[in-house]
Amino acid sequence: MNHDPRFPLPDDDAHEWSAQERALAEERAGLAPEQGEPQLRSYRLVAHALAQPLDAQLPPDFARRVARQAAKAARPADTRLERDLLVLLAAAMALAALAVTVLYGAEWLPSLDLGAVGMLLGKPWVWALAACLGLSRLSRGWLHHPQQPV
Repeated sequence: MNHDPRFPLPDDDAHEWSAQERALAEERAGLAPEQGEPQLRSYRLVAHALAQPLDAQLPPDFARRVARQAAKAARPADTRLERDLLVLLAAAMALAALAVTVLYGAEWLPSLDLGAVGMLLGKPWVWALAACLGLSRLSRGWLHHPQQPV
């Protein structure tokens, strides 16, 4: 901490508070900076600076600007790009899995014993149900309106 070595630092907070109050009282009394105690000069300068009116007035819409900035800072980040990239990645992985199954499935699919699951997957209505559920989930994001919850 920088300080003037000619003036020792106060011993405790009560002494510091007392010095600040005396400087404020001297400033209110209108004493010139040369008058009064020299140890209080820095406090008197601060008190004098605080008593002066601001040089520039705040613009009339200052509160509106600050509120707008605060609202912008409090708003969650826009994650549409990340969400769209994640959907694109999932679609690419699903397409790759389908391509691998079509190209190499004849070799390894017969070795799987699916049992009851295999029997269910052999039914066309199960595939239709899965397609309907998948499409309705996908279209939920497409038809999303800001006033309606997802």
